[in-house]
Amino acid sequence: MSNHHSLRTILLASAAIVTATSAAAQDAAPEAAASQEPTTVDEVVVTGLRATQRNSIAVKRNSAVIVDAIVNDEIGSLPDNSVGDTLERVTGVTADRFKGNANELSVRGLGPTLSFSTFNGREVSTAGPDRSVAFQQFPSELVNGVLVYKSQQADFAEGGIAGVIDLRSIRPLEARPRLQFEYRGVYQEKDAAINGRDGLGYRANISWTNRWEDTGIGDIGLSIGYQRQDQAAPEDYYTTNSAFIPCSTDAANPNLITGTAAAQTAAGTSFNCALRPSLSAAQQAGTTLSPLYFATTSRTFRQISTSEVRDGLIGALQWRPNDRLDFTADAQYSKRSSLEGRNQLAITEAARGIEPLIIGGSGNGYSDGALISYTGNSNLEIQLENRLREEEYMGGGLSGRWTGERLTITGDISYSESHRTELQKATNMRSPRRVVYTLDATDDVVPTVDFVGFDITDPGAFLVTAPASNTNYARYRLVTDRRDEIAAARIDSVYELGDGFFKTLNLGVRHSEHTRRTDLNNNADVAIPIARDGLTAAQLVAQANADCRVDYPSSDFMSESSTNIRSWATFDNDCLFRAYTGRDSNPLLADSRGPEDINVKETISAIYWMTSFGGDLQAIPFSGNFGVRYVRTEVDSRGYRSAVTVTPSVGGAAATIVTVPGTLSEIRGTGEYDYWLPSVNLNFDLNDRTRLRFGGSRAIARSGIEDFNVGINPVPDTTATTVQGVLANSQTGNPNLKPLDSWNLDASLEFYLNEDTAFSFAVYRKWIKNASFDAVQPFTTSIIANGVETTFNAVAPANDTEQRNLQGLEVTASTAFSWLPGLWSGLGASAGYNYADADFEFPDPSTVAPYVEPANLRGLSRHNGNASVFWEGAGLQLRAAYRYRSDYSKPNSSTNRSVRGSGILNLSAQYDLTDNIQLKFQALNVTNARDIMFKPGYDAITEVSESNPQYYFGVRFRY
Repeated sequence: MSNHHSLRTILLASAAIVTATSAAAQDAAPEAAASQEPTTVDEVVVTGLRATQRNSIAVKRNSAVIVDAIVNDEIGSLPDNSVGDTLERVTGVTADRFKGNANELSVRGLGPTLSFSTFNGREVSTAGPDRSVAFQQFPSELVNGVLVYKSQQADFAEGGIAGVIDLRSIRPLEARPRLQFEYRGVYQEKDAAINGRDGLGYRANISWTNRWEDTGIGDIGLSIGYQRQDQAAPEDYYTTNSAFIPCSTDAANPNLITGTAAAQTAAGTSFNCALRPSLSAAQQAGTTLSPLYFATTSRTFRQISTSEVRDGLIGALQWRPNDRLDFTADAQYSKRSSLEGRNQLAITEAARGIEPLIIGGSGNGYSDGALISYTGNSNLEIQLENRLREEEYMGGGLSGRWTGERLTITGDISYSESHRTELQKATNMRSPRRVVYTLDATDDVVPTVDFVGFDITDPGAFLVTAPASNTNYARYRLVTDRRDEIAAARIDSVYELGDGFFKTLNLGVRHSEHTRRTDLNNNADVAIPIARDGLTAAQLVAQANADCRVDYPSSDFMSESSTNIRSWATFDNDCLFRAYTGRDSNPLLADSRGPEDINVKETISAIYWMTSFGGDLQAIPFSGNFGVRYVRTEVDSRGYRSAVTVTPSVGGAAATIVTVPGTLSEIRGTGEYDYWLPSVNLNFDLNDRTRLRFGGSRAIARSGIEDFNVGINPVPDTTATTVQGVLANSQTGNPNLKPLDSWNLDASLEFYLNEDTAFSFAVYRKWIKNASFDAVQPFTTSIIANGVETTFNAVAPANDTEQRNLQGLEVTASTAFSWLPGLWSGLGASAGYNYADADFEFPDPSTVAPYVEPANLRGLSRHNGNASVFWEGAGLQLRAAYRYRSDYSKPNSSTNRSVRGSGILNLSAQYDLTDNIQLKFQALNVTNARDIMFKPGYDAITEVSESNPQYYFGVRFRY
């Protein structure tokens, strides 16, 4: 007996050791481990919040790997706009916000591209620029369960270092027959504040599940569900352009914007701020030396009116002809159309003639270099734009299972396709002169702006009398046409070995082809109004200014901010477009091929072997699995390059690159790699309430598929004196990028006190290589320059040669207070917290790089947590759910960028009128949380968005 207690003590102590060593482990990858049989979660019929919580506990306890899940009715118990919102309630899962909803997901602190997402175990295509899945395309009302696997096993399809997110739909023969209809209206106060809108929308769904048993051909089950959403997603924004510049100039007289060019240069108002030693002697004379600050070249206030219609359809047909055969065909379809009307007031030359008033640093409470207040001068523009994004997803497959006495064979074929287009139509009106202004962000992240002698609400103030290029433009652009396709087939077999140490032998193969085709920048722009009908461009602009005026559309702009910018002169975008061009649209290019276009095919073949085992070790039951997966990947990338004429800098003149017309040609690049991915899972049942888990694995996460593009976008280094030097800023992709390669250790100690109460503590450590980043001139390639094939070093994605480390801990707790007296017995609660720390370094690719620290891993929040409290009884259910995540990196194309930490509080109430009729009310983001982005310092704000609360009210009929 003492030996048994000693062993338990050792196992419990080992969890503590893993906790301690996770932060101090050596930088050497652990030896290869192996894997375990796949976890299967049958559909669990639940009613009520407590029953759902009980099901989630059971799923976690009975799994062979570390997993968290939300199953069955829990998906529909809150008004989650998508599965992404639902997944945020899983410990360690956080989301980026897009239009007020959860979008890109991170698991355990690793970014959205480092998780692998599946639907019914199949890889999911995506219409975004990388591999992260847009979960908002899946209606939460029509999904039966979500599972987040946080440790690996050999039969999991590879591609996720952080974990595997699996969505499940109903298997109709295992489901309860039912007919359900639900309608929820939505009210959004920000939408109601827009002229002609009432703030109302709706979400409705209907689903039917039935089964026919013992027919002449066996058992048949059918489930089908349809959901439609028609609602707005209004937002208000304050934004800057994508890149900041370092400056150390202070304009001598920022109010001087008239007089000769020489006088304005002497005042420091005719040029952008810069590092003062880099300026000409005349420009230096117009400035004094200032402490270093970071400026941006444009600042914009943006009011958005939106409408969004989304249709979703999910269905499954299951046929079981006998006890040995089982076939299931399932399909998913989603179509989303989003129209966005942008109305913007833009300070278009926000770096010109700056006199800094408050610069962050020196203990003043602001981050170093943040330009908190300043005076400058700029042209002002009213910018109008309509954006129509249409996105369609379809996926599905056919699976079959044969079960013998000991052998089970499963086959599956699947196809998934996503297609996104985005059409933009834009016009503008511009001030006829530069305007002196003072910007002040001391009171709020959204600044106040005082304009000298200029009324931004007067349409007549935005009238250019002598139009020039882009002072009055009409832009028509198909900016994105992206199609993503995945076709896959797999065969899995499980052989039951008997009652010995080894329980099963698993073998399987998988083959897939992933194709990405992207057509970018099919632009048909008019840079100056087209003279017609006897009218000059100036006359057309004057006529449009008078005829196309409209009232400012919103009475609630930036209501959560203290800015003084609440409205401005506004015009009708369609009216301006017709006035400038004489038509409603511009013809797009018949041949829009260019170096930015992408055509990549990724072919993946995998085979795995795995065995499960179990037994008793000194009377302590244990179970587990180990195995290895072999993966081979081939990349075939096609792109376009044109010949160029390069003129190096001579005598200080700017170097140039000019594309030679008619020389566009296709180029091909290839890459390949293979990996052995071992994994092992080991579980000890220390007693009937305590389980200790260990997991070890090697995993990969593939680089963004569009990073493989081999086209070259020529960008000159204007100071270079050689052809190769001038070409050195040109951008391309890298088809030889390798995936992130991670060795992983996981441990979890779990306590199941009763069927309603569980507590777990987990630690994890990852050793990661090959992170992809935008390197500077690492990639040797060639282009036809001045008639000769020229080899040079371009800017391209590259793999990080350093090993990086990530470690973290996770705490999860869930209970129902059924032991309390009276009404208190209806209380329940759940909470989760994840801490993650990593040492990744992604240098800023912009000009501020020498002055700021490298960014950490994309999507990494050091702290994130969620908590919910519920009460139910007498047919009433009440719930409050809160989630928080700390700051995280969210880079864009030209610079690093981060998001400030924030919390979201959602409330819900449900009441059962009868056994079949339920009333619902929900309130999302009741605290009016804003999304705030910054670069290159915490107080250098680049974006603030307000979406305000959403209120849902409705009824569900269920039979």
